[in-house]
Amino acid sequence: MRLPPRLMTIAKFIPTGSVVADIGTDHAILPVYLIKQGISEKVIAGDLNKGPLEMAEKNVLEAGLLDKIRLRQGNGLEIIDAGEVDTVVIAGMGGATIREIIENAGGAAHSLKRLVLQPMNDSRRLRQWLVKNGWGIEDEDVVEEDGRLYEIICAVPGNEKTADMEIVAVGPRLFEKRHPLLIKVIRNELDNYNRIFLDMGKSASPKTALKRREVRQEIEILERIEKCLLSNARQ
Repeated sequence: MRLPPRLMTIAKFIPTGSVVADIGTDHAILPVYLIKQGISEKVIAGDLNKGPLEMAEKNVLEAGLLDKIRLRQGNGLEIIDAGEVDTVVIAGMGGATIREIIENAGGAAHSLKRLVLQPMNDSRRLRQWLVKNGWGIEDEDVVEEDGRLYEIICAVPGNEKTADMEIVAVGPRLFEKRHPLLIKVIRNELDNYNRIFLDMGKSASPKTALKRREVRQEIEILERIEKCLLSNARQ
């Protein structure tokens, strides 16, 4: 069984023997893979919406894995009991939504051994929030699929070893590894921020002017990190 690059990269961060909850499972492709590859003996596949869960049930039935994959409809981590799983996957959602799911779980989230997260946007603020709330970034990766870059973050309870929050934002393990796609990620972010900066220049609102200065600061931070990475690459 082959997975798309994004899901395959997520799967590699899940240790063999893990009991997993896949939040926002969609068609349960990842849970089926984890069971068939012997990575996990039990997976809880959850989704907020009935439609995707019905498709997930169809796929699980076809794979003959209803005894190993539990399908549950519900919001975020509310579908699991305390101590029921050790690993949670939250993929394909916005960074703010992922943050809310973990935050709403309260102290129960820290009973987990790891989070494997794949935000569709706002990864920088998600990392900073994790570090400020008792999570360390254990490992990270970036994968390109169908012309889009996906960042995957593996977080574990504990303190982050990188104190520089600007580096934390872009990915401390990506920065350490000088990941070959990190420059591309940063340039995509710069393109986005520069568009926002130009659009904000059309408004004379004092509130917009303040926000525009904040965006400019983000641009300067990313440009400094990009320059550092390019300098190291030339050495």
